[in-house]
Amino acid sequence: MPHRLKHFLLTLAAIVFLVEAWLWDKTIALGHWLVGLIPWRRFKEAVARSIESLPPYGALPLFLIPVAVIEPLKVLALREIALGRFFLGALLFVVLKFVGVGLVAFIFDLTRDKLLSIGWFARFYDWVIYWRDKAHAFIEPYKAVARARIVQIEDAARRRLLELKRSLNLPAGQGRFWAALTRVRARVRRIQD
Repeated sequence: MPHRLKHFLLTLAAIVFLVEAWLWDKTIALGHWLVGLIPWRRFKEAVARSIESLPPYGALPLFLIPVAVIEPLKVLALREIALGRFFLGALLFVVLKFVGVGLVAFIFDLTRDKLLSIGWFARFYDWVIYWRDKAHAFIEPYKAVARARIVQIEDAARRRLLELKRSLNLPAGQGRFWAALTRVRARVRRIQD
């Protein structure tokens, strides 16, 4: 396999892996929030007690619930695409993917301690975490280049805007758009750190 193709495929695999990991992390919080919306406190407590009372191997079948619910619906999404309603099918597929990852992540969050007491599962979990860290390390130089390029583009756009304002004899203040963009960039940097 040519070096460039291999590098491209590794980069693509790392990005896909990191997107899945990001979805995993974000959907755990979303799952907790959604469960918080359910008004039946006793029902939620009963479900939590039931999960806590399960033995480690009894927690494994809980992961079949998202598969049983989401996978048949993905077939409907593919059907919509096949019928020419690409946008609707693609949107449905993406939403189902997000919900599926969210359900699995939420169930894992509830059963993590039990599952990690199973030897082979703990080894598999460590293996996944190892490869997630490797993917982060592999992608980090590209992220740094992309961040630097974004800063260059923003600086060039800011300079062009100032030149345009000067040529039109407008005040050279920052403006609301650039101030909002600066706040968003600062927030993104805080989240990344």
